[in-house]
Amino acid sequence: MGDGVVKFGRFTFFLLLLIKCHHPAFAEQDVVINEILANEPGGATQLEWVELFNANLMVVDLTGWKFVSKSDTTSFEGVFIPAKGYLVLVRHLVCQPPDSNSFEAFWGDASAVWGDEECESFPAVQVNMSLTNRAGTVSLIDPSDFVSSFTWNKDWGDGISWEKIDPALGDSLENWVGCTYSEGSTPGLINSVTLAPNDLCIESAEMLAEPPNPREFEYFEIKARIQNLGWETSLPNLLTFFCDYDFDFRLETDESLGEPQPVGPIQVAGHLDFSIGLRLSQGLYRVYAKIGDDDKNYNNSAFIDVKVGTKLPDLIINEFMCSPDLSQPEWVELYNRSDYIVSLRNCSLGDSIQQNLITSGQIEVFPDEYVIVTENAAEFHTAYTDVSCQVIEPEKWAALNNTGDRIILQDSLDFIADQVSYAKDWGQGISWERVDSEKSSSDSDNWWRSVQSAGSTPCQQNSLRGGYSEGIELNILPNPFSPDGDGFEDEVRFKYRIPLKSELTLRIYDVKGRLVKTIFEQEPQVGGEITWDGKSDKYRTVRAGIYVVFLEAKLEHQKLQKKTTLVVAKK
Repeated sequence: MGDGVVKFGRFTFFLLLLIKCHHPAFAEQDVVINEILANEPGGATQLEWVELFNANLMVVDLTGWKFVSKSDTTSFEGVFIPAKGYLVLVRHLVCQPPDSNSFEAFWGDASAVWGDEECESFPAVQVNMSLTNRAGTVSLIDPSDFVSSFTWNKDWGDGISWEKIDPALGDSLENWVGCTYSEGSTPGLINSVTLAPNDLCIESAEMLAEPPNPREFEYFEIKARIQNLGWETSLPNLLTFFCDYDFDFRLETDESLGEPQPVGPIQVAGHLDFSIGLRLSQGLYRVYAKIGDDDKNYNNSAFIDVKVGTKLPDLIINEFMCSPDLSQPEWVELYNRSDYIVSLRNCSLGDSIQQNLITSGQIEVFPDEYVIVTENAAEFHTAYTDVSCQVIEPEKWAALNNTGDRIILQDSLDFIADQVSYAKDWGQGISWERVDSEKSSSDSDNWWRSVQSAGSTPCQQNSLRGGYSEGIELNILPNPFSPDGDGFEDEVRFKYRIPLKSELTLRIYDVKGRLVKTIFEQEPQVGGEITWDGKSDKYRTVRAGIYVVFLEAKLEHQKLQKKTTLVVAKK
């Protein structure tokens, strides 16, 4: 708290060559607040920052200027902002690895030195700052006491900054909006919402693989769309496709896929489509499309993840609760179907909009083992007192829509390891279960509601697994039986299996066709065993004689029925 002084020297020599005799008083309105990140990404803290932009054609010396945030004031001394360039004011600039709680670790190369890599090419200084996510004010005061300030009144979300639309149009709220770039912010770069004359763009959402999951060595195409987001017809450019074989997000020369393709001028708001044909061995691939430099280089590349072959991931989504009752939290069960130990470190889980880090720690899942990821571990243990597997509560949870959503599991390389879409709510407290761990998650026939009486099977084998048949199977033992209370064959057991996704009806009739007992009435079942004590729906023990057992499996478009006899012996 209080008044601090910032001295900046890393870029001083270069900037002094450009300053000549320029005096800061000439640039009163040329240096402006241009971008603000108040809500740090993920669970990070102390990563707030404010970006300044110098619209002047000359370097500006900020000596004598002040930056104000709440009750914190920082005075600058020997700090320069490049001509037509940026200066980022940060709360915590660098720190020693492996601590990642610094601006340099998150937006730089995490070397604990700012300015030693190309991604750290703009000046950044540490200042006194503490910003509030939902509302706040920051001010910049020049030596003549001219004040430039911005007040925000909402939170765009984790890691999403406020950006000025036009640096020349002042600080009114109408000139600010949330960043639209996929990374959430653009420190040291032209804002995503600021128009530029020559701005070509490739978006990952516009990249396609056809077919989406090719077989091994099957010919398929990667398609990319280049859009002109600038205000002028774009300049000629080149497009190159790459395969990031080592998943390091660095596109090396030996990772290029063929020669660059020429990109002719594109009219304003127009686009051009490009493609490349490939044949690949079984595995996971990350294919990039990248164009050359223009006014906004950060939107010049995009990628798509492609799974070639039918290999299933080792760790799969096995069951999930998207519509819990009031006593339960949402949760997703993961299952290790492989013979190897799988680490959850740096894996992410979420819905169709956002995937959040499960854990940064070394949590291992052993072969044939389950693990629960839930929005609230304490509530989960209260609701499911007999679970024995690992239960993890991430720092952030993407809420699952009851009546339709997509659950996405990403590995430590941000590659989609497994995903499942659903479009139905079975009712509160009833989970979705995977039928077969050796079949794809994308197969809609491989998912259905849990038929466990409790509504779900967390940390246990799914109730659907191996319990169904193609037709109707019914075994009755003992037959005859005698419900006379003597302790011998007083109950009869009905052991049944019916087709998946069918509803079970099981009734007992007398020989005159009168209903005696309803055991199941259109219940979602696949297989199991139930006993009958010989009492009717009116709670009376039935008389000795022959009875008809009626079993019906009702599917969406058909009914399967089976009738057989049951003998009730005399006492």
